[in-house]
Parts: sequence; structure tokens; C-alpha cells
Amino acid sequence: MGSLTIKDFPSDLVEIECKQCGRHGRYRKAALIEKYGSDIVLPDLLALIAGDCDQRKALLGNRGCGAIYPALARTQRRNPPLEFR
Repeated sequence: MGSLTIKDFPSDLVEIECKQCGRHGRYRKAALIEKYGSDIVLPDLLALIAGDCDQRKALLGNRGCGAIYPALARTQRRNPPLEFR
């Protein structure tokens, strides 16, 4: 299974945040689709939006850029993977 695309994003408002540097932004999904196309995968979109991040450019050790989509992180916590025993 591949990465989700912007059209798969669960809301019309796309939020991005970084706990390392405190950067935070909200973007309308329709505007992102217009600018980058509906088939852009979310990791590539995040790299484009956070491309000017000093942490992303420097890649200091394993730290790197901490930009995430918080809405997707919340979805993953609400729906943990099934455990098979």
C-alpha cells in the first residue's frame, strides 16, 4: 500500500506542525490541490511545504525536521493497529 495523497486527507483544512521548532500552519486542501495537483503524496507535500526548514536542510544527526500532519497522528492514536496473538 502506498502513501496517502492530498485528496485522501480527512479534512478540508490541512494542518502542519513541528514540535521541534514550533512552526505551525494551516492550508486549505483545495488550494494545495490547485497548486501541487491532486495526486501528490502527503510525504512529498510535507517536504515541499517544510522545504525551507533549517532542520530539514541541516539534518543534524538523526533529529532532522519534525514536521507532521497532526490530524493524521490523532487518527492513528484513535485507531491503533490490531494485535494478533
